[in-house]
Amino acid sequence: MANFNFSKIIAWVWPVLAKETVLSKVINMVDVFRLSLSGGFDDNNKKYIETIMKLDNSKTIMMETKWCDIRVKNLVDIKLKKWATINIDYSEYAQEWDKQVFIDYQKLWELWVGAKIRFEQSDILVEVSEIVADDNINCKVLEWWTLLQFDRVRFLNNPIDFGVLTERDKKDILRWLEYGIHMIALSGVKSPDDILELKSFLSEQNKWNMKIVAKIETLEWLKNLDAINAISDSIIFVFDKITEEMKALKLTKEGLIKKIQSTGKPVAVSFISSVWNKDYPFRTKEWIKEFCDLSIDSFVLEHIIEEEETLPIITETYELLEKCESEVKDVEAKRFDNDEDFAVRDYIIYSAYRITRELDIKAIVCFTDNGYSSARLSSLAPKVPVITFTKSDETYRFLNMIRGVRWYKISESFNYENLKRIGKEMIRIIFKWNISLDDKIVIVQSNEYQKDERSDMINGVELYKFKNI
Repeated sequence: MANFNFSKIIAWVWPVLAKETVLSKVINMVDVFRLSLSGGFDDNNKKYIETIMKLDNSKTIMMETKWCDIRVKNLVDIKLKKWATINIDYSEYAQEWDKQVFIDYQKLWELWVGAKIRFEQSDILVEVSEIVADDNINCKVLEWWTLLQFDRVRFLNNPIDFGVLTERDKKDILRWLEYGIHMIALSGVKSPDDILELKSFLSEQNKWNMKIVAKIETLEWLKNLDAINAISDSIIFVFDKITEEMKALKLTKEGLIKKIQSTGKPVAVSFISSVWNKDYPFRTKEWIKEFCDLSIDSFVLEHIIEEEETLPIITETYELLEKCESEVKDVEAKRFDNDEDFAVRDYIIYSAYRITRELDIKAIVCFTDNGYSSARLSSLAPKVPVITFTKSDETYRFLNMIRGVRWYKISESFNYENLKRIGKEMIRIIFKWNISLDDKIVIVQSNEYQKDERSDMINGVELYKFKNI
């Protein structure tokens, strides 16, 4: 199949690059566009979303809450030298000055002499040498490079409690709901209560169906993973941040990913990606190969700073996905974990997957209300596309991050005959008309009840030759 990667790309193309000339080059390779106020470009977010929707209104806009995502606020790169002393000051706004480092964290007095600060993308490490004022410190440069504008700042070994859903996050969410966001990624969660708080806040705004993605980047997350996964819609693992904690708890990447996949939830992995990163090319190839073998749903490109980086990074990731997916070993998936509440639904979904293992199937056609059927089916990593129809706008956007799924929005009057007829046309498009009349197609409808009165769709699995659909 041409132009069909199973794994999806979630990219952070900075709102300052909200130009059609930039976005038009990557729009067909990116499935979800991720936004965060951390970059300091709030004034451009609305324009950014409008540009994306103008180019392709089927894309998904994911907002990420700020949490402790502290950023350099300099508008220019700064060259640092080893053992040099730099002054770090607080600034809420972007600064063009290059003789001083500005970050958007005010309570610098909470640090101490000897505390270390890591600038993640620049790969620079500094040590606090003097607390000058409440919001101003001097630091000694231990590992040097070029400090990149709007780089992420991490306070190492520092017990500062940043909170999870802050009042600023709530104000941002209200503003971005007006802009037209489709999903929310919640950063820094420590317990299920954090997600419940966000759900409650969204319900007050009549957005109770909005999908919530939980970002796993702390030790507390790992300890509460099962409870968090149970009430979230998807998981993003930031393995770079939890490597040591995983070793201490004797956890593996494969084990954590399989745990989430066994519940039928989409799994994404995050990676700091920039050509400025010294080991970027090597890490990217190894990283994509490793997670393609684990049938990851989505790859999150955390950082794209410079305009000239945008196209090469996304293109390389897209092409690497295409190559790695063609080399993935064929491993049969296990049955789902036993869940009596959804036994019928899970049996139907697993049966559809088994048919693709035993017969030469070209594609699966599926109907879903909340995305569960498609996500559950996708977690088994079938080798064929899952063509999914839904009436829900929230589900329609959610399907953008699920492995192997092509998604289509349908009207309330959509019925079973529509599904077969339009599904047939979508198969022709995906396969570029390279499909024979005798090729086999599976149609699946999975509910706990026998018949969906709203859609006239029969609960179960059907096998058709393409000419008979």
